[in-house]
Amino acid sequence: MTKARGLPASLLLPRDCFSAEVIARRSQEHGFAQPNTLEALLWDYEIFGQLQKRVEGAARLMGGAATQLFVSPGRQRASVDIDVLTTLPNVAIEAHLGDIGRALGAEGPYFVFERYIPLKPSKTPGLHSHTVLVPSAIGQKWRLQDGREIEARMIKVDFHEVAGLPPGLSLPAAVAGIDLQFEALCVSRGYLVAEKLLTQARSTVGVPDSRYQDLPKHLYDLDGLTSVETAGESLAEAAQWLPDVVDQQGPEWRGRKQLARVLEDLEKSLAGFAVIDYVEERDRFGRAVQQLETLYLPRGSHWRLHQWAMKAARMLALARLIRRAVLEKTPIGAGQFEILEALAGKVRAHADPSGLCKALFSRLPATLQHIRPMRGSPPERLFWLLADRENIPQLSEMIS
Repeated sequence: MTKARGLPASLLLPRDCFSAEVIARRSQEHGFAQPNTLEALLWDYEIFGQLQKRVEGAARLMGGAATQLFVSPGRQRASVDIDVLTTLPNVAIEAHLGDIGRALGAEGPYFVFERYIPLKPSKTPGLHSHTVLVPSAIGQKWRLQDGREIEARMIKVDFHEVAGLPPGLSLPAAVAGIDLQFEALCVSRGYLVAEKLLTQARSTVGVPDSRYQDLPKHLYDLDGLTSVETAGESLAEAAQWLPDVVDQQGPEWRGRKQLARVLEDLEKSLAGFAVIDYVEERDRFGRAVQQLETLYLPRGSHWRLHQWAMKAARMLALARLIRRAVLEKTPIGAGQFEILEALAGKVRAHADPSGLCKALFSRLPATLQHIRPMRGSPPERLFWLLADRENIPQLSEMIS
């Protein structure tokens, strides 16, 4: 192991990727306020890459690190943890992690993987986690239990053991324009959409209230994964995988009745976030957004609260299409979401936004009409709150 910041000689990624100068320059160019979280994403790919070459296809990258492989460089965010879907049992994973530590030249506190048990362990079957300290080229500090302070940061790896893996997709990895010269084997875009959607089902399988600050992060990922160009194909695949992802949460969530409950909860939660700037919860959500912007988002993705609400309203329309496809066994038609996107474009360009706003507002459920400021809401948000495949003709006529 070299003495320079503890970087090992056996890195999978190009050594220059971890240069303090490169990380600082790319962070500034892409508008990241905290270069250390960008450095963490680099280590995410290094650690997963080391694992990938040892497990012979028995693992898939998922979560935030996988999402960044699908979005444009300007939409990438930082991520400090790794989520891995695998068929390998914990004992095999620990053996591979030990091998990775030895290959990277585990020395002192660096590259030693330790089992992580949270104060409130997740009830999700097959979920287990490990942490590892990695060196920091940009001087990120970490205090050891004996009181010593070193230049390092902690990376957590969450392993989700499942009986069978979805098909893998190899994608070139890059961080803020830095070519990592490595292809990560990850789950598909549609699988990620299903996974990320379920994080928003707050009262069932989604993010618990104790981790409320993570909710905007997943909404941000969903918005990037469902760009106009890719939404249609992604939705059909998400509808295919969503029941399986719900089943993975535990035996208590299996069965059609529980699936319907989760999907109902998802729509209810997204409907709440679609009006977040008008309700008492706005301050709490605003603080979570501010933390996300400060730590993980590029400057160009700093949105006002009503813009976050708009994103949630769009996801609500998407969730409705998926619910119908899953529960009513009616596939999402070719171009169905694209039609809604085209109508949203007409809403944004409408010659009489005030009149359109009144017309759309009059169609909202009574519970939303009671929120008086909604009368002055951007017409596009009102459109997405109403958008469903059943009322496309009516909405089209109203907008024309």
